[in-house]
Amino acid sequence: MSSNFFAQQDLARRNTRILVVLFTLAVLLLLLLTNIIALVSLGFIDPSFLSSSLAWQTLPWHLVGWVSIAVLAAVTIAVLFKWQQLRAGGKVVAESLGGIRLLPDSQDPLQRRLLNVVEEMALAANTPVPPVYLLPEQSINAFAAGYSPADAVIGVTQGCLEQLNRDELQGVVAHEFSHILNGDMRMNIRLIAILNGILFLGHIGYYMLRGSGRAGAIRASSRSSGNSKNNGGGIVLLALGLVVIGYLGSFFGNLIKAAVSRQREFLADASAVQFTRNPRGIAGALKAIGSHSSSSKIKNQNADENSHLFFGEAISRWAAIFATHPPLATRIKRLEPHWNGKFPTARSAQTAVDATAGTNEAKPTNAERLQQALPLLLLHSSRQTEPATALVCCLLLQQDHDIRQKQLQLIKELGSASLLQQTDQLCDSVANLDALQQVQLLQRLIPALKTLSESKFRQFEQLLQALMQAAATPDIGSWLAREFVEHSVAVQFDPAQISRKYSGKTLPQLKPAVSALLALVSQVAGDDAKQQQAWLAAVAALPFTADNTRPDFSFTNLSAQLPHLLALAPQQKQQLWLAIEAGVRADKLLVTQEQALLLALALLLEMPYQPEPSAA
Repeated sequence: MSSNFFAQQDLARRNTRILVVLFTLAVLLLLLLTNIIALVSLGFIDPSFLSSSLAWQTLPWHLVGWVSIAVLAAVTIAVLFKWQQLRAGGKVVAESLGGIRLLPDSQDPLQRRLLNVVEEMALAANTPVPPVYLLPEQSINAFAAGYSPADAVIGVTQGCLEQLNRDELQGVVAHEFSHILNGDMRMNIRLIAILNGILFLGHIGYYMLRGSGRAGAIRASSRSSGNSKNNGGGIVLLALGLVVIGYLGSFFGNLIKAAVSRQREFLADASAVQFTRNPRGIAGALKAIGSHSSSSKIKNQNADENSHLFFGEAISRWAAIFATHPPLATRIKRLEPHWNGKFPTARSAQTAVDATAGTNEAKPTNAERLQQALPLLLLHSSRQTEPATALVCCLLLQQDHDIRQKQLQLIKELGSASLLQQTDQLCDSVANLDALQQVQLLQRLIPALKTLSESKFRQFEQLLQALMQAAATPDIGSWLAREFVEHSVAVQFDPAQISRKYSGKTLPQLKPAVSALLALVSQVAGDDAKQQQAWLAAVAALPFTADNTRPDFSFTNLSAQLPHLLALAPQQKQQLWLAIEAGVRADKLLVTQEQALLLALALLLEMPYQPEPSAA
């Protein structure tokens, strides 16, 4: 792979720390300005007092302390409030922008094309297929939002569907998947919450001004009654000062967004080409933005706070220094160095749709070839809720006749007769898939499974648990299927899991978890001698000394250890991944089952990994 996504994820993590530092400096400056304005407007000091050599000695420090506490409390409350709103993940962002979730089995031609492209790019990036939201905007734009690949959503404007051909749409979607793999989404969501705190003081000033206007009549009545002792002017001055501070907050906020966002856009453009192998696709989309009357501008009232999420510049900026994205021409030049600098003539929606015909037909991507290889029955079933649950059940069925009959009875008792019927209809087709195709079928099921209500999903969880228990010794494929559903679907009902943090632990500190995982990796190697060979190769790649004796393997133990491994920082995950690959490749061969294991483990541990073209 030409792009090291582990390194980019670590860079995004460091950028988050820089973001916190910039936020702290901005808050300290706003704190100073707020104290000055409060002391002057409320009459505690005279403006000329600040230039006095004795100013710092005679300041009312007790009042400064209270003002500082009030400002910090207001900023903290604003950040925590926005953070709480965003805990539900990417879908909250999409809905705040007016996004409408597309049904996975939509038959609308333009929507179907978009959903197919998202499936293809998810397979190319090796992530769960995310839910897709359609924004009612005529401009050409898109975004990815969420904390992790399991929580991610893709949002696309109506203008994207109508104005772009398939290659261009694929380039835009690939760009958004690059943000998912580069770790930008988590940083972007935190940026929304942090900037809300900076802007909150301005909101307070605005509401104080509105309140002072309503109180005007009361003050006038007091003066007519002979009571002229009021500090209404001071309150208005304080409110105006806070509004000015709000604009300063907006100034700093936009600078922070621009500083953090721009270089990540160049990286996402380059990574998109890596996924699609077609620089003309994303370059064509950028040219279409340049020639389209609505450009990439978003009209939704929440566009400003989310502007750094989008594919193109979402709002108009009065100065280039505040732009969250590099200029269109600069981005195009990096993709097409010989571009003449002229944007094409704007085309009609129908022209773009007609241009789709035949696109990608001559040179299908690996992901498209895999999609074409799946039976249509399984493709259609993966996009509907109940058939999708039946497909998961099929993946958990064991070959042993007695065990299978027991499992089928459980499906009827804990599920329904309809679910049993669909499982029976689909199980033969699923059994004919190789291990690699089964993993990729699982990826496709996620959008349909995420349409389940929490109560329905919990009932489905109980069924999956019962099916696993019915198998005395479940195979690796069954375990991976159940864990992947838990990881990718159950997370949406648990905000704590959606916004989980990196643990800060190292591989040596998680030796039991690492050993449990590498024991699984060695299981697929073959006979005992090959399993031992795989184990020794894997532990030799670890940054610490491990036992040469392969431990007993337990699915239960590994399930308990997975959350610890998932919370590893990117650099630690990269070291773990090198050990996994060393174990799988110990015999110098990479068979389909081993390739499927790599794909599944990368999905479970949210590690960037792409299958080799030869395996497709």
